[in-house]
Formats: sequence, C-alpha cells, structure tokens
Amino acid sequence: GGRVHCYDAQTGNIIWTYDAEDPYNEILWGNNWPLYLSFVADGKIYLHSAEHSPIDPMPRGAPFICLDLETGEEIWSIKLRGVHWGGYPIIGASTIAMFNAYDNRIYAIGKGPSSTTVDAPMTGVSVGSQIILRGTVTDISAGTQGEEQLARFPHGVPAVSDESMSAWMEYIYTQKPKPTSVTGVTVELFILDSNNNYRSIGVTTTDETGFYSLNWTPDISGRYTVYAKFAGTNSYWPSQATTAFIAEEAEVQPQPTESPQSTVEQYFWVAVAAIIAVIVVCFVITILLLRKKE
Repeated sequence: GGRVHCYDAQTGNIIWTYDAEDPYNEILWGNNWPLYLSFVADGKIYLHSAEHSPIDPMPRGAPFICLDLETGEEIWSIKLRGVHWGGYPIIGASTIAMFNAYDNRIYAIGKGPSSTTVDAPMTGVSVGSQIILRGTVTDISAGTQGEEQLARFPHGVPAVSDESMSAWMEYIYTQKPKPTSVTGVTVELFILDSNNNYRSIGVTTTDETGFYSLNWTPDISGRYTVYAKFAGTNSYWPSQATTAFIAEEAEVQPQPTESPQSTVEQYFWVAVAAIIAVIVVCFVITILLLRKKE
C-alpha cells in the first residue's frame, strides 16, 4: 500500500507513480502510508491515510495529500490523519472538510480571508527626507479566532507564502514546532500625491510576524494618500489598507553672514594707521637730518 499509479486508460501504460513514504518507519507492515482516495476535483487528486484498527499511540505524521492529476507532482501535504469509520474528506464551494483522528476535530481547508494595515508618519514629514511606511498582513480565517490561537497570537496570525503554508498551518493548529524558514507575502505600496498623480512606490515582503516596511522619499509638498495592497495568493484572498500624510517644504537654513565692525573697532584701526604714518614720517625726517650733517 501507499503507492499511487496513474495509467493511460487507452494503452495501459503507467503515466506516473507516487509513494507516500513514512519517514519515521512506524507503519508495522511497510514503508508507506496506507492511502484512500478522498476525491478528485479541479485537476487534482486528494488522498488521505487511515487504517481500520490503528495501533495506539497512532503512528506520527499521517498525511492528507494533494497531487496534480496530470503529473503526479505533490502540490501540498499536511499532517492530518483520516478515519476508516467516520467518513472520508469531502469538498464543496472550494472548501475541504475533514475529520482529523489525531485530535478528533473537523478541519476546513480552503482559501482564507486576509487583513492588511498601513501606517505613515503623521507629523514632521519634509520634502526630500526619507520616511518609513509600515504595516501588517494577517490571516483572519475563522480558525484564527479559536481560544488557543487568540492566546498565542494576540496581534493576529501572520499571513505566509504558499510555500510555507503546510508547515505553518501545522504550527498554528496542531502544536507542531515553529518552522525555521518561513517566508511572508508581498505587499505593493501606491501613493496619490497632491497633483492627483497615482503611482507605485515599491514592493516589499512581510516577515514571519506579518510585519512589512518600506522607505520612501516624498518628492513634492502637499497631501499624500498611501495605498497598501496585498494581491492575494493561492491560500489567501486579497486585502488592502489606506492612510495619509502631509509633506511640508523643507526649511531653508539662512547662510551665516559676517557681522559689521563696531564703531570702536573702526576708530581703533584708524588710530593704528595714523600712528604708523607718524612713525614713518619721523623716520624719514631723521634720515634727512643725518645726511645734512654729513
């Protein structure tokens, strides 16, 4: 068990093969997880692992798997264990409902809503000086409002990239360790300036806390409206936020000027010049008298 074969219905040739390997080797009769076909939808095949009479404690890491129907490539996998007796996973309105035998809870898996915020400095903004625009992108799916999630993430559950989603959901909902290489989502910032020019000013990425920031320099004075837009992913619906600030013309610093000389200083230098002139005249007269005596 635990191996999926895809055959060409006309020729009988095997198109692809997928093995659901048990990395912990806790399955007593093989190296793969026993699999059941959950359903096929939207060009994907979904499989869950279950067993009629599992040993207790149950083997760790039973997967719920999504494969590309054409290629057999694994699109995503999450550690939720199905049941043999309690009904298979189902899908409707693009949402999967599944019973997880590890914690006896029902999970809904689908594209969730997001929330974006943005902040800008309210005072002290000058044309030509850098400012920091900042905000967050969070997951506001219904599951994030559970008591455990609210206690662990009082500022909201950060939104993460599709590549980080499986391990992140296990961390949020099934008490697995926090992933060490989480990547966030991209946010693009736009401004509408005082001349009614609308333009993009940059793209940034959130971190593992959901926080993002962008440095930018206002180039004209007046009111700016800032729009932060998260375009959404395969896991989240889009969201956006708006704020505003005013940029003032930078103050021109006056150039230092030489202070005029005081009257006392002027008389002092005139007197010095007169004394020097008298000394020179006396010296000339003395030279002339000495020559006459000779």
